[in-house]
Amino acid sequence: MDHYRYSRYHYKPKRRKKKLITVLLFLFLLGGGVFYAVFFLNVYALYTNVVDLYRVWFNDYSFMEKSIETGNYNVAIHEGSPYLERSPYNSRLLRYIGESYYYISTSLTGSEKEESLDSAIRYLRKSIVLSRFDEVLTKAYFVLGMSYFRKGPYYYELAAQNLERALTAGYQDNTVYEILGYCYYKLGAYDSAIAYLERAKAEEPKDIVRLYLAFAYRDKEMYESAVKELDYLIKNTRDDAVYEEAFSALIWIDFQEERYEKAKQNILSILEVNDSSAFAHFWLGNIYEREGDLVAARKEWRITLKLDSRHIGAIEKLY
Repeated sequence: MDHYRYSRYHYKPKRRKKKLITVLLFLFLLGGGVFYAVFFLNVYALYTNVVDLYRVWFNDYSFMEKSIETGNYNVAIHEGSPYLERSPYNSRLLRYIGESYYYISTSLTGSEKEESLDSAIRYLRKSIVLSRFDEVLTKAYFVLGMSYFRKGPYYYELAAQNLERALTAGYQDNTVYEILGYCYYKLGAYDSAIAYLERAKAEEPKDIVRLYLAFAYRDKEMYESAVKELDYLIKNTRDDAVYEEAFSALIWIDFQEERYEKAKQNILSILEVNDSSAFAHFWLGNIYEREGDLVAARKEWRITLKLDSRHIGAIEKLY
C-alpha cells in the first residue's frame, strides 16, 4: 500500500498535466491576441469606413455642428477638412469650416485675426454661392456679416448687406440691430441708423446704443431727440467714457444753438472728470471767442494742442 502511494507512477502524470495546462493557456492567450488583432481591428476600420460613407452619402456632418456648438472650432476644421478635400463644392462643409474660422478670430489679434477672418469670408461666400435654393442660410449670412464687421470700417457696407439678409431670412439676435445701426451711422446713412438703433434700444437699452442713437439724431439735426438721449446718459451712465462723450455731444448741440452759458457749464463738468480732454478745452476756447475774449480763447487752444498736437481745429484757430 505504501509502495503504491509513494511510487513514481502517481507523480509522473501530475507533472505532465501541469505542462499540458501551461501549453493550453499559452495557446489560448496567443489565439485570443491574434483573434483580437485580426477581427476587432478590422471591424474598427470597417466601422470607420461605414461612418465616412454614411456622412458623404447622406451629407450628414452634424458632428461638425456639435463641435462648433461646444466651442471646439479647431476640431471642426481638423476633422472636416479631409471631407472637404474629397467634396470641395459641398456647401455645408464650407459653411461649418467658415463659421469655425470666424469664431476662432474672436480670440485673435493682429495678422492672425486678419488671416482667420479672410478664411471665414472665403469659405462662407463660397458656401452661399454653392448652396441649394431651399437651403437655410440664416446663420451663414449672420456670420459672414460679422466677419466683414470685424474687418473694420472699409467693410461696413458689406457687413450691413449680409446682416440685413440674415434678418430677412429670420435670424433673431438683439446684437444685429445694434451692429447694423452702428454700421449705418458710420456710413452716414442716418435714417437707417436711427431705425435700427431705436429697435436695438427697444430690445435692450444699453448705454452705447443710446449714445450712438443720440449721435445719429444730432447729425440728422434732430436736436431735441438727441438732447433727450444725452441727458439720460449724463444722469444714469456709470461709464466714464460714455459720460464724457455724452457731455461732448451736448456741448456741440448747445454751441450750434448758441446756448453758450449752458455749453460752458457742461464743459466745466467734463473737465472735473477729465482735465485732459482736448475736446473740452477746444470748445471752451470757441465759447470765449464768441464772447469776445480772444486771450482766454487762445489759451484754451494752446492747451488743446499740448494735449493733442494733431488737433486740426486748434491748429486752424492758432495758425
